[in-house]
Amino acid sequence: MIVPRAAILSIGDELVLGTTLDTNGRTVSEALREAGLDVVEHRTVRDDRAAIAAAMRDLAASCDVLVSTGGLGPTDDDLTRDALNDLCDGGAPMVEDPQSRADLEAWFAGRGRAMAAINLRQAMRPRGARAIRNPGGTAPGLAATIGACRAWCLPGPPREMVPMFESDVLPAARPAGAPALAKCTVGTYGMGESSLAQRLGARMARDREPAVGTTASGSVVSIQVVARGPDAPRRAAEEAQACASIAAPYAFGTDGASLASALLDECRARRRTVTVAESCTGGLIGGMLTAVAGSSDCFPGGWITYSNALKTSEVGVAPEVLARHGAVSAETVAAMAAGACARAGATLGIAVSGIAGPGGAVEGKPVGTVWIAVHDASTGETRARRFEFPGPRDVVRDRAAKAALQLARWTLRGEDAPLIWERA
Repeated sequence: MIVPRAAILSIGDELVLGTTLDTNGRTVSEALREAGLDVVEHRTVRDDRAAIAAAMRDLAASCDVLVSTGGLGPTDDDLTRDALNDLCDGGAPMVEDPQSRADLEAWFAGRGRAMAAINLRQAMRPRGARAIRNPGGTAPGLAATIGACRAWCLPGPPREMVPMFESDVLPAARPAGAPALAKCTVGTYGMGESSLAQRLGARMARDREPAVGTTASGSVVSIQVVARGPDAPRRAAEEAQACASIAAPYAFGTDGASLASALLDECRARRRTVTVAESCTGGLIGGMLTAVAGSSDCFPGGWITYSNALKTSEVGVAPEVLARHGAVSAETVAAMAAGACARAGATLGIAVSGIAGPGGAVEGKPVGTVWIAVHDASTGETRARRFEFPGPRDVVRDRAAKAALQLARWTLRGEDAPLIWERA
C-alpha cells in the first residue's frame, strides 16, 4: 500500500512572530499520522497573499493532502481564500456560497447582533472550491484540488477548526485500506523521562508492536501506546495497562486524565472529601480541582493563606509555630493541612508553602524550596515533605501544585515513592 503524503500550512502573522503558539499544526499532524498518512512537512507563513499561494503551490506539488489553518476571517489581512482562488481559478471573481451566507445570517441573528457588511467576505469562495460549514463560528472552510493534491483550508481558532477537521477532513483524507490504529496515553508524575524509559526497557524498541514511546510536557511524562492492525483498541488498552503497572505508583491515569481528576476519582471511590490551604501556589491546586466537572461533590473549597496572619486566622496555625519554624517549614504546612481539614469538615487536607522566587531565599531555603503536607483526618496522620523545584516562578508553582495532588492521591491509595525533586 502506498502511504499518502501530507503537509500542514499554518497561516498568520501572529504565528510567524511567535506571539501565538501554533497548536493546530500539532493537532492536525497527530490525527493525520494516526489515520495512516505520512506527514512530511509543517510550514508557517505570514498574512501575505503571494506567500500563502506560493506555499500552497509548493506543498501541493509534493504531497497528496494539504491542510491549512487560518486566514479565513472577514478582515483585509485574511487572505487564504484569495490565495486559494489564485491557484484554483487564476484569480477570477469568486462566487457567493448560498449556504455560507445563510449560516452567517443565522449566526448573527441567533446572538441578537447585526452582521457587518465586511462579514459577507466569508461567504465568498473560489468557483473551483467547495465550502465547509462551520458550526462554531463565522468562517466557513474551503475544500479544493490543487493539481493532484486534495486541499482543505480551515479557520484558525481551535474550537472551530477541530470539529470541522474531524467531521469533514479526516474521514475524506483517511486512505482506503489503512490499517486500524488505536492510541492510549498513560500520564505519570514525579519521575524523570529517562528513569521511566529505563523501567519500560524493551517495550520501547522501535520495531515493537504495539509501539511505546514517552513525551514530557508540563513536568508530566506520558507513555504513548500505538497499536495497528486487527483488534488494535484492545491491544493498545492492554499494553497501556501493562505500562501503567510498570510505572506505578507514578502513573495516575489514561487518555486525558489529570492529576486533579485522578485524585477526585480516588476521593469518590472512598467517599472522601479534600480541602486545600495554599500559600506559594496561590490557588493553583484549587483551580486544578475545580477545572474538573463535578468536583464539588468532593471539594468543598479551601484557602489561599499567603500571609502569616491569614495562616493563623483562617486555618489555625499557631503564631509560635510560625515564629519558631517560619512559614516554609514542615511544622507550618502540617498545621495548615490539619487546620483546613477541621474548618472545612473535609477528610483530607493538602497544604503548600514555599519560596517560588525569584527572590525570598534564605540560608538553608533556596528559591524553589517548597514544603507540602497531606493530613488524613480519618487516621489523624499528617506527613510533610520538602522539595526543591528548579525553574522560574511559574514552573515552581505548577510543579508544587501537581506534586501535592500526587501525594494526596498516594495517601488515599496507601502508596508512596520519592518524587525526583524531593529533598531530605
